[in-house]
Amino acid sequence: MVNRNLIEHKYIVIHHSGVLNSENDLKGEKQWKAICKNYQKNWSKKYPWVTAPYHYGIGKRGDIFNGQDENSFCIHAGDDFYNYRSIAVCFIGNFEVEEMNDNQLLSGVNLVKDLMKKYDISIEEILKHKDLIITQCPGKNFPWEKFTNKILDIPQYKYDSIEFGIKTGLIKNSHRPDEIVDFGTLLTILKNFYEVIKNG
Repeated sequence: MVNRNLIEHKYIVIHHSGVLNSENDLKGEKQWKAICKNYQKNWSKKYPWVTAPYHYGIGKRGDIFNGQDENSFCIHAGDDFYNYRSIAVCFIGNFEVEEMNDNQLLSGVNLVKDLMKKYDISIEEILKHKDLIITQCPGKNFPWEKFTNKILDIPQYKYDSIEFGIKTGLIKNSHRPDEIVDFGTLLTILKNFYEVIKNG
């Protein structure tokens, strides 16, 4: 008999629905219902308690839709290790081709922060679906760095400073704004600054 309960709330896995947001469904409720209905059609015989492929869905306006109960596993990760140890959060939309608006992003940030606090989940345990299996989910346009920075309450000016450093050549690779800088890295930044000035 298949166990219907999560073993632990260890991770949060971030998804996108892979379907474009519709102007006729700005809330995203119709798409969420269609996702759940299709999931039940495919899996209800094997898992009669299933209601949704994710624990939560987040619409374009920031509306949050309840899916599978938080304590129940759902088939979302492509790997039963994570299916039994993670909460699945789906941002409605196809972020391979569209951009996420601030309402949807901030709603997701607040939801994930609440779940992290409730289950003592660290930022390192917030995973993209594509971290687990070969997939594009949650999409190349998913604003991951902005998403995680807001979860950590990193001020926007620090995020902007990282982008400035990359554009001007002061730093060669992206870094987290809250990352501790060691002496070697500091000297590298100063060296890059010298080269930028030298080359005009």
